Parts: sequence; structure tokens; C-alpha cells
Amino acid sequence: MTELAEITQKLVDFIQENLVLDGDDIKVDETTPLLVSGLLDSLRTARLLNFLRRDIGVSIPAAKLDPENFRDVLTIVTMVRELESV
Repeated sequence: MTELAEITQKLVDFIQENLVLDGDDIKVDETTPLLVSGLLDSLRTARLLNFLRRDIGVSIPAAKLDPENFRDVLTIVTMVRELESV
């Protein structure tokens, strides 16, 4: 199982490098509000889900596609850990 800090850092890096638009002055950390800040829309969420499946090794089931599970990196990591332990 991947360490919590490692998953958190991978997610922060992925979001910063792939979801923050050029010109947006957003510095992503584990508590950046992803939905409120506009970082997650339908296309970016799809890219994030693909990253989680491909690079983290966790597929997110449709039942977990609730905005509450994508508030920030910490809530995503919590969901990933729950799914890993199933």
C-alpha cells in the first residue's frame, strides 16, 4: 500500500501540473478547495479519475462520485485509502 504522504504529494503535483490553467495564480496544497476554486469541472474530474486509476492504482466507483469526496486533496486521499482497504 502506498504511503499516505506519497499519495497526497502525487495528487498535489498532478493537480498543480495538469489541472491549474496557465495564468491562474493558484498554488495547490492538500487543503486547496478544488470545487470552490473551479479547479474541478467535468473534464478535469475525468482526468483526475484517470490519474487515480492509472498512477495510484485505485478505480473510483460511480457511487463515490460525490462532490463531497472531491472537496480537496485530503478528502480524495481519505477516499482512496478507504477503497484500498476494501
